[in-house]
Amino acid sequence: MAFRQLGIAVGCALVPALVGGTLMVACGGDGSLQGCSAQGIPGLRSGGDAKAADTAPAKASDSASAAGNGLPALITTPFPVPARGADLVPLFPPQAPIETLQFTLPDGTLVTRFGNRGVSRHGRDRGEEWNEVGNGPNETVDATGHPLDKGPGAALAFVPDSFRNRTWGLEIIDNSRVAGVTRPTLKVNTYNPTVDFLPGGTAFFRAFDRVGVTAYGWMNNGALLDPTGSVCRPVDYPANGQPGTDHCTVVIKDWPGHAGLGADGFPDGTRVNARPLKVGDPIEVAPSMSTTTQSMQAAGDNGGVRYVAGEWLYVVGQGLTPWHGVQPRLNSAPLPESTWSGGLGSVSYNYSDEGLRMFQQPANHIGMQNMQRFVAGRRVAHSSVVTGEHLESGNEPMAAIAGLAGARFNATTCVQCHTNNGRSAAPFMVDQRVDGMAFHVGVKDADGAIRPDPRYGSAIQMHVSSASGKVLDGGDGVKVTGFETRPVKLADGTTIELRKPTFGFDGPVPALWSARAAQPMIGLGLLEAVPEADILARARSTPDTDGVLGQANFVVDPETGATRLGRFGWKASKASLRHQVAAALLNDMSVASPVFPNRSCSMDPAGCRTAPAEKGIQEADLTALTQYMQLLAVPAQRSLPSGFPKGSRRWRSIASIRCRWPPAAGCSTRCAARRATRRR
Repeated sequence: MAFRQLGIAVGCALVPALVGGTLMVACGGDGSLQGCSAQGIPGLRSGGDAKAADTAPAKASDSASAAGNGLPALITTPFPVPARGADLVPLFPPQAPIETLQFTLPDGTLVTRFGNRGVSRHGRDRGEEWNEVGNGPNETVDATGHPLDKGPGAALAFVPDSFRNRTWGLEIIDNSRVAGVTRPTLKVNTYNPTVDFLPGGTAFFRAFDRVGVTAYGWMNNGALLDPTGSVCRPVDYPANGQPGTDHCTVVIKDWPGHAGLGADGFPDGTRVNARPLKVGDPIEVAPSMSTTTQSMQAAGDNGGVRYVAGEWLYVVGQGLTPWHGVQPRLNSAPLPESTWSGGLGSVSYNYSDEGLRMFQQPANHIGMQNMQRFVAGRRVAHSSVVTGEHLESGNEPMAAIAGLAGARFNATTCVQCHTNNGRSAAPFMVDQRVDGMAFHVGVKDADGAIRPDPRYGSAIQMHVSSASGKVLDGGDGVKVTGFETRPVKLADGTTIELRKPTFGFDGPVPALWSARAAQPMIGLGLLEAVPEADILARARSTPDTDGVLGQANFVVDPETGATRLGRFGWKASKASLRHQVAAALLNDMSVASPVFPNRSCSMDPAGCRTAPAEKGIQEADLTALTQYMQLLAVPAQRSLPSGFPKGSRRWRSIASIRCRWPPAAGCSTRCAARRATRRR
């Protein structure tokens, strides 16, 4: 079913895809709490007796937590609920794409464009040196054969100030499908918009015939179109859908000659001569950036002058495709479409031991300009709305968002809740403060309307900041009071224990409350791009074979008042990523925005747009953060056997004492698990 494949859910199981913090304020089909009893809303509880409130000043000293806030009860207004589907306005009118990724010229020439960002290490360069057995050092196991982990590589990491002068674009002009062409060529242009580049920085064709080539190594850098040029001056990106300008250009004319390979993938003593390119040839492309100190300093940048980029796979006559590595040296091969969880933009398999960063990557075929938008938005997501400091060392503070948080907040950055752009950590111990989750609260009027809690607003905000910017306990925390447990027997007979936390409130218990974990942020741009008609066509009045009852949700656009289809949040209560991002800024970080111009929007939804604007995030930074969310990619499905050589001869000998290689039916769990740790 398309909804499930895309991650869009419906009815009371709507869209587990969130931004910034978890923003569940909805039940049933109308996208709000209206019309739902506390007992009828999954996770929404009726409050018990109020507990005496503590009191705390808005600004406290650094030496102690801020205890006792004494928040006053305020008048609140109901959350807006539109008529069910009446006058539905599409999210996006018909429009040209922001950036063209690929197009075909009238003569059949294929033009593919994609963005690059500077990184410090290559895609197969992990923390341990590795080689095929008998062909060089192998640090993946120690002398006794046990797995050895020296830490991850850095192919997916973000270098300091990655948002400044460290992105560029490549354009591949491919004439393989032009009528009459018998010897296809690829012309590759580099577009460097801000600083000088030195020519010849892109390598092609992984050196699959060289024993010992593991972390990096390629056969060809192409032929410079202008071998007399010593530097490539900055140039603007080309116009959408239009031919660009030859710039820093190299030409690929042939598939290079190489040593012949035997059935085992190793050189067999034969020689394969160079040949013309042909449609379907997979060519690994490894861009890099080399500039000069003078050029960087002229741009006000004291960073490095040499960066590599990721490895891409270009298929002649087709374009970019996600890839995986095959033995014996992880040579790149196209991933089958069945693994493309996020379409052509799916993140390729990772061989630098960086699973922690897989949810932080842009789409595989991201555009030239979108790459810069991506890193600019990532900067916002990783910078504190209290101090402006970036969470990763070496990055310039972001003064534009410093001091934007209100007196009370839950988090100071998006990724404090969305760990590595994934889920928030599950509660695991009694008395744990659960500020990585969102506690949305409300009260129900006699007419069934739901409004914010008069004391907490739309969400409980647990922290305050001191005069120096230190984050302190605000006295209104929510903590784990215990766990309810139950045993569950799995299909194989194994019994496990499931735990569900119970919570306690430092302040008065809200009349209605809902605890929600932050969800992964990947793939949200794909969900936003699904046309309304495709979603509505799958609405159901009766459950499908899985018991899913498809029911569309409709919400009020907070900026225009228009009725839109809900897409994001636990109950699809947000119409767009812009809406979702702005709501997270308001409810989780206490930051105003052009969407919610005053923090009072958390208490007074009806008067939100007429309230005087407070200092908040600027339009440019809100747009950057929204675009970052739109461009986060989904990793390809990891369903194909693929990985590193299993270790040294000694390791294989030790393993064979306990079981055969590969594992036999009687292999011990310990033995199989050990080998599995080396499979990536």
